[in-house]
Amino acid sequence: MKILKRENWWVWLLLTLFSQGSSVFVLGALLDVYKKDAWYANWKYWVIGAICFLFPAAIMTTVFTVQILCLTAARLEVPGKELYLSPYIWIIAAIIPVLGWACIVAGLLYLEIYILVALYKGNAEKYIV
Repeated sequence: MKILKRENWWVWLLLTLFSQGSSVFVLGALLDVYKKDAWYANWKYWVIGAICFLFPAAIMTTVFTVQILCLTAARLEVPGKELYLSPYIWIIAAIIPVLGWACIVAGLLYLEIYILVALYKGNAEKYIV
């Protein structure tokens, strides 16, 4: 895919801005971060979450989004993968009110911005088929 070339980083910037960050799902698919045996690939979890009045499904969607964002950032060699790939950091930040939640927002912004920086540096060019 030629969309992963270095000179197309601005396309990903526009996609990120206009899709409100959901373009990471497409970028993750292009970088092959989805796993066939992962929890999100099992439809039974999503059905059970949807039956339980959508609250668990919303949490599952948030966890799925953060997981794909982190895996995409790790594939693009964004610095700090020891921290953002650890689920314990995210759980601890979610438990601690105000300060932890601010850290989650800062972490998500860090990942979104540095994914774009990694695309600008050309880290995705080795995944072009």
